Amino acid sequence: MFIGLIFLAATTATSVPAAQEPTADALQSDLQTAYSCKDIDGRKVWKGGLAYYIQSFVYDDGTPDDAGNMATDAVLPSDNSAETMQEFEQACLTMAPTASTSN
Repeated sequence: MFIGLIFLAATTATSVPAAQEPTADALQSDLQTAYSCKDIDGRKVWKGGLAYYIQSFVYDDGTPDDAGNMATDAVLPSDNSAETMQEFEQACLTMAPTASTSN
């Protein structure tokens, strides 16, 4: 009986579908409503509902002032270490928008 329960638990665990990654369209829409956070290593950071976003450069010699050379990368928990995600959480922690108390 005990072996049967282990087998049942093992087969149940393998049949659970993995969470789907957001689509490019969903991430683009999310970025448009994301709020600004503190910079990380001189690059702009935003927090959306689906991911964090960080400024990236198309060319290695890019600078933050070169808007034509700038892109944005999505930072998803499934693609990054816990340490990396903690760095993004800290950058956005103090910059979170607050709810307005006036009507």
